[in-house]
Amino acid sequence: MSSPEEFEAHPHLLRRQALIWTVVMFGAALFGWFSLPAAIRGMFTLPQTLTLLFFLAFMLGIVWVVASGFVRADAEGLWGRNGFRRYRYRWDEVESIRYRDSDHWPFVELNDATDRPILGIMRSDGDAAQGKVDQLRALATRPSA
Repeated sequence: MSSPEEFEAHPHLLRRQALIWTVVMFGAALFGWFSLPAAIRGMFTLPQTLTLLFFLAFMLGIVWVVASGFVRADAEGLWGRNGFRRYRYRWDEVESIRYRDSDHWPFVELNDATDRPILGIMRSDGDAAQGKVDQLRALATRPSA
């Protein structure tokens, strides 16, 4: 953050886990592949090998799509990404930022009585998550918002 008027958050623990899973899954796939006797590896056709690689990439892709979520805010409003979906809300559209003890992530409650998750902040980050929510609430409720 470069000033108190700007805010940014990412799910830190989830990103670390995504990195670990990437290393573990690719490592296990390589170990498994090279543990096979050469005669068995030679029996795999190109489409079969590509299918295995596709499933590995697909599983890791799901992890990284979720881990790539973020939320940013400034004097104009807040915006971010939850998975493949991007969002942007002006402060005049925001009723409140909800983050109850039972919530895994905060929600932005909009004036039209809908609420949307903010996956850039996750409870798994512990006290840091609560601090980020407090910062976001302070920005959302300041007088010029």
